[in-house]
Amino acid sequence: MTPPATPTPPIPPDREQLLTALATAARERAAALGLSRDDLARRVHDTPEPTSQQLSDIARMLDGRRLGLLAKGGLKLLDVLGLQELRPVWGPVDVPPSARAANLSAATDLRLGTDTSIRGRLTYAAARRAVDIGMTREDLARRAGLADLDREPPPPDHTLRAAATKFLTGKTSLLTTNGLEVLRALGLRELQPVWRTPRKGRSGSA
Repeated sequence: MTPPATPTPPIPPDREQLLTALATAARERAAALGLSRDDLARRVHDTPEPTSQQLSDIARMLDGRRLGLLAKGGLKLLDVLGLQELRPVWGPVDVPPSARAANLSAATDLRLGTDTSIRGRLTYAAARRAVDIGMTREDLARRAGLADLDREPPPPDHTLRAAATKFLTGKTSLLTTNGLEVLRALGLRELQPVWRTPRKGRSGSA
């Protein structure tokens, strides 16, 4: 019988704390599900005979070494273990109302909303948050420190827009150092891991 999803406490938006907490949760989930590192390597790498390097990658991610757990392979491992999303818990942000915040098109919102991967859900939540609180992409880039505001001349608006857009459309991961700054600028207080019953078959993308 598959064990129920294990609650994981909310995690502050700090990359090292996030990595440590997710690695601990991943090891606990693997043990509860009776999945060895060989089993995980088979599912993550979609192969019946994982190589020594693939097994080493799994061990490195589960041990929280370096940042592999927050990269593509690590997110796939978390998906295999049943992580559905890292749900943002938002706090108040002082933002002057601006209609220009809604410059993410309906088509972009729709496309983002269909990506149910861990990274896709977080990207969509951030994009919706920016629109909901009325924060322009220029303002977001300034608050998140995505450009050098002290240079002469200062960066133009189109440069600021482009810097923020990369994160709000999923081109650049929000689980990077700068990505977490973007989330904090949007008012992120915590990331709540949400687990589902893991699929018995091979994992999809994360």
